[in-house]
Amino acid sequence: MNEFKTEYSQINSKSIISEPSYQRMVDFSRVKKIVSNFNPNLVNPIKVSFRDGKYYVFDGQHTLKALVAKNNNKDLMVECKVYYGMTLEDEAKLFAEQNGISRTVESAQKLLSLYIAKDIDVVDFKETVESTGIKCNFRKMGTGENWRIVCYKSLFDIYLKYGKQHLIDLLKLATEIWGGESSSLRKEILIGLNIFITTYKGEYNRKSLVTKLQKVSPITIYRDGKAVLTGGNKRFARIILNVYNRNASTNRLEDKI
Repeated sequence: MNEFKTEYSQINSKSIISEPSYQRMVDFSRVKKIVSNFNPNLVNPIKVSFRDGKYYVFDGQHTLKALVAKNNNKDLMVECKVYYGMTLEDEAKLFAEQNGISRTVESAQKLLSLYIAKDIDVVDFKETVESTGIKCNFRKMGTGENWRIVCYKSLFDIYLKYGKQHLIDLLKLATEIWGGESSSLRKEILIGLNIFITTYKGEYNRKSLVTKLQKVSPITIYRDGKAVLTGGNKRFARIILNVYNRNASTNRLEDKI
């Protein structure tokens, strides 16, 4: 990334805006917490990008809201570190990579920021997911929506570890079984299914797996897995294994999970 010209300047809060394409929504409970524990000695300058004649905050959005709240909800002059010459992609990249004492960016939000910053892997990941007919917009809203993932980080980790084609095969398998039903696209089901197919690669019969799992709701797999107190995500893979082995007189799979 380029090194940008910066300067410190006092800017009126009413002139500072958020970029909705990569900024997370304001968490007002967090703003209240900042206000109730306010220490002026710990307030860092708001980081803003001067782009197209406007000031866009990319680090310090909640601090900015807290300062306004402390001022009886009236706009005021705030100390800012102003970056010049940044593009939208540059802002998104810095937003995703912020660290130190700043709050950790949520996984979905960070992936969204990196997507806007045109990160090669994240762009390819999104295109890979959507090639299977599943929506991938890196937003947490609409958790109960069919044909839409919300477990972005989990699937991105699978993409990085096993590759593009593996992720396509996994998602096509899941949608063939459950038709894109929202509960089948949750983290526990997809990771459990992934553990199963990687553990028994070359051993399980795909047609038999599809036929048997189509008879079981993903909610049932989720609840039965949650009922087991140990084992992490392997709990859900083992439930899938039990379904696969059910009523099988031959070609049963041994428990290697």
